Amino acid sequence: MLLSKVESHLIDLKNKYNQAIGQLSLLEEQLDKKRKDFNQIQNDIQIWQMVQILFTKTTDAAREQLKTRIEETVTAALLAVFGEGYTFKINVRNLSGQPAAEWQVISRYGDIEVAAGPEDARGGGIVDIVSLALRLSLLELARPKPGGPVILDEPAKMVSAEYLPNVAEFLKQYAARTGRQIILVTHAEPLAEVADVSYRVMQRNGTSEVTRA
Repeated sequence: MLLSKVESHLIDLKNKYNQAIGQLSLLEEQLDKKRKDFNQIQNDIQIWQMVQILFTKTTDAAREQLKTRIEETVTAALLAVFGEGYTFKINVRNLSGQPAAEWQVISRYGDIEVAAGPEDARGGGIVDIVSLALRLSLLELARPKPGGPVILDEPAKMVSAEYLPNVAEFLKQYAARTGRQIILVTHAEPLAEVADVSYRVMQRNGTSEVTRA
């Protein structure tokens, strides 16, 4: 009788342990997502600061030309990835005597236009593409223009799977147009498939194995 109680107690403890392990795994996944979201926010802040610096250090005429070029570049990226119905706009205003830039994504639904910040426009995918296009446009507009490759880490992680081939084509066209090499880390197969050279990293028994795809 005593043995059966001990076995029952052990089973109960094992069930609680397995439940705790499951909860820990879920919390670790949530923590990992929050860290990625935090890194994305830091990247967006960095881009915003770079745009602010550019607008602050340019004359009125140059600022208007810079604004137009960035708007055209980011709008082209949004159209290339998501199709018709999107426009990127920069609103420049004076803040404490200095020019400050705010950006909006304008979405068109028939005759209706809705303006919102990139983070509020149809989810994280819009933010990813705006962030990517801003980085690329700043790289090409900077004087002197930086050389070397473009290194991207999961640039489209929030973009829906149906639009990933469009992101791949956009990056391919950018590389062809500018002559820049793109070094890309991604889990998205459509992005990896357009690479001239790609390597796959697999984890086996705690060891990373790298093979050419």
